[in-house]
Amino acid sequence: MSNLLVDQRDQRFVLHEMLEIEELFKTSLYGHLTEDFIDSSLSAALKLAEKEFYPIMAEADREGCRVENGEVRAPKCYHRLKEHYDSGKWSSAHIPLKDGGLGFPMSLWAPVFECFTHNLGFAWNWSSPFTGLTAIVEFGSEEQKKRYLPNLVSGKWGSALACTEHQAGSDLSMQSAVAVKQADGSYRLKGVKPTVTVGDSDLFENMVLCVLARVDKDPANATGLSLFLVPKYVVNDDGSLGARNDYLVTGVERKLGFRASPTVSLNFGENGDCYAELLGERGHAMPMALQLLKNGDFANAMIATGIASAAYLHSLDHAKKRIQGAHISEATNPDAKPVAIINHPFVRNLLLWMKSHVEGMRALNYYSCLCLDKAKSLKDAAESEKWSGLKDILLPVCRLYSADRGFKVVEKAIQVHGRNGYFSDYPVQQFMRDILPLAWWELGAGVHSLIYVAQTLGQRDGRDFANLIVEMKRSIGQYQEVEGVKDLAEDVHRRVDLMAELGAYLAGCAKNGKVLTPISNGLQIMHLVGEICVGWLLFRQAAISSGKLGEIFRANSIDAADFGARNLFLGQNKEAAFHEGKVHSARYFIKNVLPGSDAVAAAIRSEDLSLMAIHEEGF
Repeated sequence: MSNLLVDQRDQRFVLHEMLEIEELFKTSLYGHLTEDFIDSSLSAALKLAEKEFYPIMAEADREGCRVENGEVRAPKCYHRLKEHYDSGKWSSAHIPLKDGGLGFPMSLWAPVFECFTHNLGFAWNWSSPFTGLTAIVEFGSEEQKKRYLPNLVSGKWGSALACTEHQAGSDLSMQSAVAVKQADGSYRLKGVKPTVTVGDSDLFENMVLCVLARVDKDPANATGLSLFLVPKYVVNDDGSLGARNDYLVTGVERKLGFRASPTVSLNFGENGDCYAELLGERGHAMPMALQLLKNGDFANAMIATGIASAAYLHSLDHAKKRIQGAHISEATNPDAKPVAIINHPFVRNLLLWMKSHVEGMRALNYYSCLCLDKAKSLKDAAESEKWSGLKDILLPVCRLYSADRGFKVVEKAIQVHGRNGYFSDYPVQQFMRDILPLAWWELGAGVHSLIYVAQTLGQRDGRDFANLIVEMKRSIGQYQEVEGVKDLAEDVHRRVDLMAELGAYLAGCAKNGKVLTPISNGLQIMHLVGEICVGWLLFRQAAISSGKLGEIFRANSIDAADFGARNLFLGQNKEAAFHEGKVHSARYFIKNVLPGSDAVAAAIRSEDLSLMAIHEEGF
């Protein structure tokens, strides 16, 4: 492995060999893509990440952000990095061609973005699937697109969502910010929005905020909320910047991690003259805001995957270089020489747990993004609807599962590093601090799981969930006779049946008035779906790799049963070693991790509601 950020061989394996992303090139929406374009984009992204992103990660974390003269100052090293990032047009890669972007499908945007997420303080500036940029693309008028998109797409201007307030938290309906309509059709906004992620930065000439507020005298509930565009500098008719808008940056939060990205408090309209434009239809903010936040599911999932990937590769590198302790086979030999710690069973267990989860998260997230791409690009209405349903079932799971397992990957990375992992000279402690909030960012995990079990699983009478089960069983049947993975097929099939049975059980709970059972176990249900889907996708990978490994052995006249010759060859042939690693990664996960889903399902079916029965004074 030449880099410590992302395994690009695995990225390409998932895209080309498992997902066959080239099928997208046959659609009119993505007909501008080629296999060479995808691979060159991945190579360019990793090159930039290695050369510019990674070296300044710790420096930016130490410097952090500050407010000076009413403006946020980003870490100095970010300014040079931004020039490189903008020149590659990475910030608008996922924006459609017609709107000035590169027109990447999400299944290509995901691996490109993964290369940058280890430096989260910088990458978050362009987590654009749920920034104001995407809000304008999806909901803006033609006039607003003309006024704002060119400079947002180029990276010259920045954008952010300013949705919640202190008293509201995850309940977005409880907003107190008010907008008053003016004679010219614009609005004047007044209110306070705390904790706005990247709400201001001197990396940009202008900021365009997407603010949730209530038009004066509109209903004091969710139906009375609207979305507004609030530029830092009002944009003149000719596109030039006008006067500074009437809002203040009143502070920047001091955080455990994610220090190089500003989380700011904004005070709008202190002088009664904060210019705002209505975005979309008046009173339709909630479905629009929730759509933007749902778009953030795959952004958060890829951030978690990218950080976990870097943590794993740093741990692998450390384990190969750290010499300590005799090999277990030489434990009783007083003259035994110490070996690299990767030879010790405890460390190998940690590493294989990390490897299997990182590869599984990557496969699940890319697959889910491909579902979205197929839903957008396929002309056949039934096929498009099917893939859209799969995307709806999987993307929320991607977010919470990746955040949870990604954190555990980083936790194990610190274990591999020992006490060094706790020291600031090593990056894994920063990875842990930065990955921590991903599970509850932009609506808490409890809200996400509530929406999932109450709405998503049962949507369209459960057909989307049923289609996922059908798709899983179809591919298991496709690969179940592949040599080397036959026993894994049975294990995975049994857990897919378990998932289907649990879905039917939860539907029965809803019909029988036992709604507290699924609601109380919402997060466990999402993790169980994630675990079984990862096991399924790793099985697919193992089957593909097992076949390719056999081809390599035959082409090089290697007898797979001769373990001496086999191991010697694997040490010399990277491609063979990669595929053998995929088989063992899947086997480890399916035999050691996946059985835990049985216990989770049993706990859910026990219908224990102790958490609701206990009196609050009993806690």
